[in-house]
Amino acid sequence: MWLPNVRVSGRSFLVATLLLAAGALAGCDDETVGPETQGTLTGTVESAETNAPIPRANVTTSPPTQSVLTGEDGTFSLDNIPTGNYTVTASKNDFGSRSVTVRVEEAQTTNASILLEPENGAEADSLSAEITSWVNDPINRDSTGSDSIFVDVEYRAENVGEGPISRYKVFFDIETTEGSSQFEIEGDSLLEGEADLGDFRKYVRSEAQSVEVSDTFIESSGSD
Repeated sequence: MWLPNVRVSGRSFLVATLLLAAGALAGCDDETVGPETQGTLTGTVESAETNAPIPRANVTTSPPTQSVLTGEDGTFSLDNIPTGNYTVTASKNDFGSRSVTVRVEEAQTTNASILLEPENGAEADSLSAEITSWVNDPINRDSTGSDSIFVDVEYRAENVGEGPISRYKVFFDIETTEGSSQFEIEGDSLLEGEADLGDFRKYVRSEAQSVEVSDTFIESSGSD
């Protein structure tokens, strides 16, 4: 059989092989992503004066993970968050907010203890919030049963204090047949005597049994 007269030097063959190997490795680097490592962050929020636990304190992190409220014993937990350094901030009506810095390690539980200083004044009484109506809304897509359940809530928030409110939050507790869940809304620029009427829709795992305002948080125009 006749074959074309092709000559390939050893040097050219080696260079071609190295280039192919480099390309294959580059492709692997582009497609291979290491698994994200995770850990757990728990903590307590207490009064700096009495060491009493502070329930319903709002806890956030930076970089952001999720916003949670402390339980009746002042504790909170953020599970399966990416490892790294976090600034953890707790805030609550009648208390000054405070932040601590922690590091979450892989497969470890990191604890943060936050002490809040009580503030003078009656800012907590400056915002009145109430549920005006709520209803379960089951969504049935194929006539075989309720695929999803939402609760539709209407509320009213009023500035009953002296002076304008620059920002506020209202926290809600939704009790269902399978437990409780929380929701929060945020508003701003509420003048003295002014009221906001609002609504929200939240997915719940089972029918809501009750919806209540659990707490409020405000910043007055004179706050830092």
